[in-house]
Amino acid sequence: MPHPSVRPNVVVLLTEVDSAPRDDRSRLYRRDGTVFTDAEHDLIRTCTPEEIDAANEQRWLEAEWARETHEIEKALVDLVTKYIEQLPDGSLCSNIYATMTDEDYAECDRLAKIVAARRGIEYPAEHEDS
Repeated sequence: MPHPSVRPNVVVLLTEVDSAPRDDRSRLYRRDGTVFTDAEHDLIRTCTPEEIDAANEQRWLEAEWARETHEIEKALVDLVTKYIEQLPDGSLCSNIYATMTDEDYAECDRLAKIVAARRGIEYPAEHEDS
């Protein structure tokens, strides 16, 4: 029975391969540092050029996702920092959101929701006014 040109399980394995040099060059390692099993190693050895291309595309998408997430997080930090820097030295603000303009508050809320969703964090429905 012929194999499909792209096997998703092989693509997933290929996306997990760590290309950094290791002491034991006879084994393949995952990006988290764990060793592939013998069965996984054997399966990777049967990969097709199409599967390698698909894995490279997936890793590019993952890198793009991480880059976008970093940019959104930086925008959120920059926005909040703008208001923190306006506080007098030594003062504390229990609710920085109360000092924001309506536009900046809406943008902060939008960015925080995106960051929470991308990081798998539960986002509170509303900020408390305290």
